[in-house]
Amino acid sequence: MKFIILVSTFLISLGISSQVLINEYSASNMTGITDAFNDNEDWVELYNTTGASVDMTGWYLSDRSGNLLKWQFPAASVNGNDHLLLFCSSRDLVQGGEIHTNFKLSQTEGDWVILSNNFGNVVDSFKIVHYTKKDHSVGRSTDGAADFKLFTSPTPNSANTGAQDFYTPTPVFDLEAGTYPSAINVSMSCSDASAQIRYTTDGSDPTAGSTLYSGPISVPNTQVVRAAAFGTNLPSFTETNSYFINITHSLPIVSVCSDEVYDLVANGNQGGGWGGGSNKIGAFELFELGGVFVDEGEGDFNKHGNDSWGYPQRGFDFIMRDQFGYNGDIDHQIFPEKTRNDFQRLILKPAASDNYPFEDGAHIRDAFIHMLSVKANMRLDERTSRSCVLYLNGEFWGVYEIREKADDSDYTKYYYDQDKFHLEYLKTWGGTWQDYGAPNAQPNWDNLTNFILSNNMSAGPDFDYVDTQLNWKSLCDYFMFNSYVVNMDWLNWNTAWWHGTDPLGDKKKWRYVLWDMDATFGHYINYTGIPDVSANADPCNAENLPDPGGQGHTDILEKLIAENPIVEQYYVTRYIDLVNTYFSCDSMLFLLDSMVNEITPDMAGQCAKWGGSVNDWESKVQTLRDFINARCLALESGLIDCYDLNGPHATTFDVSPANSGEIKVNSVWAPTYPWTTEYFGGIETYLKAKPATGFLFDHWEYTTGPLGSAITEDTNSIVINAPEDITAFFIIDDPNLDTDGDGLTDQVEAVVGTDPTNPDTDGDGENDDLEIGDPNNPTDTDGDGIIDALESSNNDQDGDGVNDEEDPANTDPCVPNLDAGNCDQDNDGLTNDEEIAEGTDPTNPDTDGDGYNDGDELNSGTDPLDPCDPDDILPECNIDTDGDGLTDAQEAVLGTDPNNADTDGDGLTDGAEFNNGSDPLDGCDPDDSNPDCAEGVHIPTGFSPNNIGPEENNAYSIIIGQDVASFQFKIFDRWGKVMFESNVRGFKWDGTNKGLDCNAGVYPYIMKFTNLDGTSDTLSGNITLIR
Repeated sequence: MKFIILVSTFLISLGISSQVLINEYSASNMTGITDAFNDNEDWVELYNTTGASVDMTGWYLSDRSGNLLKWQFPAASVNGNDHLLLFCSSRDLVQGGEIHTNFKLSQTEGDWVILSNNFGNVVDSFKIVHYTKKDHSVGRSTDGAADFKLFTSPTPNSANTGAQDFYTPTPVFDLEAGTYPSAINVSMSCSDASAQIRYTTDGSDPTAGSTLYSGPISVPNTQVVRAAAFGTNLPSFTETNSYFINITHSLPIVSVCSDEVYDLVANGNQGGGWGGGSNKIGAFELFELGGVFVDEGEGDFNKHGNDSWGYPQRGFDFIMRDQFGYNGDIDHQIFPEKTRNDFQRLILKPAASDNYPFEDGAHIRDAFIHMLSVKANMRLDERTSRSCVLYLNGEFWGVYEIREKADDSDYTKYYYDQDKFHLEYLKTWGGTWQDYGAPNAQPNWDNLTNFILSNNMSAGPDFDYVDTQLNWKSLCDYFMFNSYVVNMDWLNWNTAWWHGTDPLGDKKKWRYVLWDMDATFGHYINYTGIPDVSANADPCNAENLPDPGGQGHTDILEKLIAENPIVEQYYVTRYIDLVNTYFSCDSMLFLLDSMVNEITPDMAGQCAKWGGSVNDWESKVQTLRDFINARCLALESGLIDCYDLNGPHATTFDVSPANSGEIKVNSVWAPTYPWTTEYFGGIETYLKAKPATGFLFDHWEYTTGPLGSAITEDTNSIVINAPEDITAFFIIDDPNLDTDGDGLTDQVEAVVGTDPTNPDTDGDGENDDLEIGDPNNPTDTDGDGIIDALESSNNDQDGDGVNDEEDPANTDPCVPNLDAGNCDQDNDGLTNDEEIAEGTDPTNPDTDGDGYNDGDELNSGTDPLDPCDPDDILPECNIDTDGDGLTDAQEAVLGTDPNNADTDGDGLTDGAEFNNGSDPLDGCDPDDSNPDCAEGVHIPTGFSPNNIGPEENNAYSIIIGQDVASFQFKIFDRWGKVMFESNVRGFKWDGTNKGLDCNAGVYPYIMKFTNLDGTSDTLSGNITLIR
């Protein structure tokens, strides 16, 4: 709980002895004195300490120390020894003798009360540090006294009597509210040692009869601990801390408590809201993800909802009350989509009539549709939503939504600078009433509707006037949106519209507000009586309704569409724009799924608390998804039928050069470039080109057209009756600008297509200016029409071994090299690499000549090397001349000899080799033990030609490997003369020279040879001849 040390702070009065003092004030007036408007406003009482009247005209009163002249007194005086009462209502007027300032007082936000004379000199002041409970005030103990006291019975405009000491100090807890992994012990203290601390752990209000604190409190499970101190002074404020023990939630947590709040939410005993009566008072705490404490306070709770109030899981409104002395608002940016970070009023609802399990709903519809409107930037006001879990008096109460309250003057003040005194706000819920701005709001609306219905709304002064009073685009958005989601509960229910009257504020035209949106997308009751509740409902059903609610919304829209082509064009194309963007199936389902995914981890707890099952709930979500999908599909034909359109036609929007600008299409900006989508014909599509910083719009280009204006007009139109490509061209604003410093001006880069912010557009290490060369004739090495600066020399898109800069066909691996591994040069569906692996011919699409190309045979499971598979009609398919297990036709494909069962002479028949996967044309496959199968050169060191022993030892020979292309082998006698030489594989030397046996001994040799790879070598050594 927020508290400031209770020390009075005074501004220096610059030595002026004040005749008029601030005598008493109340920032807690809830049920006390009322003003001329019957409101309970804050007030400040002044007291004249002299016996003579003091003219207050031109004096100043302020609540800010930095703005002493914030509000100036009108003509006024205060009689001697008398009082002057000022209402701090922010109305800034005099009404019935009452004086109203232009500000309110807040006791929890650091406000001051500062009185200055007509020269701007401070005569009395203090900072509000004494927080007061409801309907109490702070004042001098007696009129004009120096000390300040508490008044439980305030005395506005009367003598100060009944002063009391301020409240007993509030207890302090040693542990902050939040999540803890296991049981904790909480200690309490009070700065008044004589006071007793009384506490509760069930969320109820601590009283003098509650449990007396005597030592640390054990908190073994989730509880709300509340404590107050009781002493000789009035009881203290209540300190409230929620402790969540060993629990995990995927959502923010809201904890509310008190006897009254429990009675309201759990038992349905109302106070305020639709049912009238007094609101319930209780505590409110907000915790962010992970259970991190954010803010707290006390305020009013009242019923929210009607049909859904019949469920055990009920919704409620919460109003933080600065008047209660705890806090003025929740200071936190609750909704990430919004900038607002202070909320006095919030709605907590458990999906209302889409509740699961009580209405068999998806538990998300209303929140999803409001957030869809937020994301789509509709011209509407929405109840922005964020899912949470609720704890009531420490008990888990299920999955709820925190909702921003749109029908609230705090909302209009923050977003549009229109406060509650400058609103005309109408609502229809069964009947229609003036929420703000009575008695003028309803008559002013009626006058506007009558004017529209009584005058010609085609382009002219009458429509121009209406355009100043009615945000007709908001009206269109409201109807189009409700039509799209097939809302069954609007116009005669759940409809709000308003406008601001402060000329300095925004939104001075009447505009529309989304209310309950749970009877949508095929769910719940058709309260409005729309003619078709299915996904196939015509989009024009909405504007043809017979004015449900009787407020003229349908009538004025129908008349505007019928008579004004501007309104008609907006209404129809707005539908088309949104169907192409935020209302597309992909976009809607992405948002829906993201919201569903957020609550899914906590839906098990929801079901455990209230019934049903997660699987059943997921089926309800799927029903919603199915309806959305069906609605997307139905809209295309519905738009064509309702509005005489044709198409849709494939359309691409782009800008050139990249990042040079944007295109607005009717009401939406293209989300990306190029943006390929579909647009309907039969109606004009509006175009708007917006240059980026440093660019100027130049012209449009299109494929079909024509445009409605010259191509040089940035604002244009086109009727898209066929597929269309539309490009907005921009030029650099500065002709000498070279943003990336690559030696080329941005204008030149815009023309040639390179990136003016990147000196090396294609990222290959060469700057654009070097690759471009002459800008009038940029270098294109491969002549493919793509300049070198846009083709990287480090990239090979088609993997053919040739980089893109030198490849005339970046995506064709057969150009420029037919032999590239991933080229399919014979167009049989197999790359060269695949054909080599399969043994087929890369240059022949039908290797086996059977009429089926190789790729088709592999895909169908037949053999591309067997001309008899799949057909065996050729004579050769049934003849096996050499009996090796292969038909003659197969041998013709393989290249083996149909008349020789073992073509390669390796001892295995051709058929056996084919079956086992070895090569029937390679005598060394599969057995390479034959010397002829060796590699390299193997030279024996001796032999014995005596015809004794193994035959192979009677003659000298060497082994020449398969990798040797040619050789010359020479043997020398002991005098260096050649006595034997050969270059024939398999030669044999019998140990003779010129017919005579050589003597036993050592004979030198030299061998020169060349390998298949082109390398050469020379070997030398000795051969030992033994006899």
